[in-house]
Amino acid sequence: MPKPLADRQGFIWLLCALAALTALSIDIILPATSIIADALGVDERFAALTIGAYLVGYGLGQVIWGLISDAYGRSPALICSLLGFAAATLGCALATEFWVLVVLRLLQGMCAGAPVVARAIARDISSGPRLGEILSLQMILTTIAPLFAPLLGAVLTTHLGWRANFVFLLAVSILLLVLWLRIGAETVPHRRPERLRLGFVRAAAATLFARPAFVQGLGASAAGFAGYASLLSLGAVVADQAYGLGPGGFGPLFVLAALGLSLGIGSFRMLVRKLGAARLRLVMLGGMALSVLVHLVFWISPVALVPFWGAVCLFTFVFGLILPWGQARAMEVAEETPGFAASLIGATVMVGGAAGAAVATALFTGTAGAISGTMVLGGGLSLVYLWRARER
Repeated sequence: MPKPLADRQGFIWLLCALAALTALSIDIILPATSIIADALGVDERFAALTIGAYLVGYGLGQVIWGLISDAYGRSPALICSLLGFAAATLGCALATEFWVLVVLRLLQGMCAGAPVVARAIARDISSGPRLGEILSLQMILTTIAPLFAPLLGAVLTTHLGWRANFVFLLAVSILLLVLWLRIGAETVPHRRPERLRLGFVRAAAATLFARPAFVQGLGASAAGFAGYASLLSLGAVVADQAYGLGPGGFGPLFVLAALGLSLGIGSFRMLVRKLGAARLRLVMLGGMALSVLVHLVFWISPVALVPFWGAVCLFTFVFGLILPWGQARAMEVAEETPGFAASLIGATVMVGGAAGAAVATALFTGTAGAISGTMVLGGGLSLVYLWRARER
């Protein structure tokens, strides 16, 4: 008898790679954002739109692909999303107008259905501890991608130009598609077209948003990601204009911030076991309050690179703790529609990120204050949701 899909290591690692596609697509472009703006003849402050547009598209696409995969099967949805992603990525590589590139990034994000479908497949093939293991592997690979993607993007941009980043993403998407066609498998035995009906979506969303725990977990995650998205969208521009660093200098800096995020996510499981959920919530409240206070000072009066980046790493670490807490709290009350709830959480978090990128762009004046200001606003809102939460 063939092994169950949950025990096939090649299949599991393919799901992890699919889950990490969006993290790679965002982070590999970071060192090139200001260069893209210069090359296509727009002000550098608009460079953030190449990130924000992707986040908006990805946020909307998650709900669409989640519903399509529920209704018509995981494999057709995954294949169509990868084909669409490859086509949009090719368009990005060939774009000669900045606003055309922004639209193509929006389409690229909308076609990035692989992560949400990969999470749905994990739920299809496993449960209990094994499901936790598979989802943990997906999250680990997703948080590892930001550690090397900016460095790779800096190398590609420096030696081959910014278009090479999109050529690399095109090659990755084609490789993932080929691997899925070879070793992938359908995990939904029955079609459920009613999941695409507006009535189902409206009723399921109303039920979820009527539950305080869902709103608290979702709000804390999305608001925190809004602050983090300011770093994604403007980090390279700030490093260049405020501190005189090029793409090669920003890459290692972003690795430190991404490492803070990874450490926060990785520490959550250990801390919740040691402290308990209620005490850990107090730790997150204190950590985020400290981060907001420090960034408020830096927003008013920008400082040197070392203290500023230390404050950035503090924010990313605390956000790394909040993210799994918020998603677990929201999913806890989604017993009837866990798949739709997961899609809705992912979509809302990405829209929060797009809002953070837009706020950072509006606040940008050539200093690091735009990032600090957005972290104050996003972190402050996250604090509100954390404060209103009550652990059982």
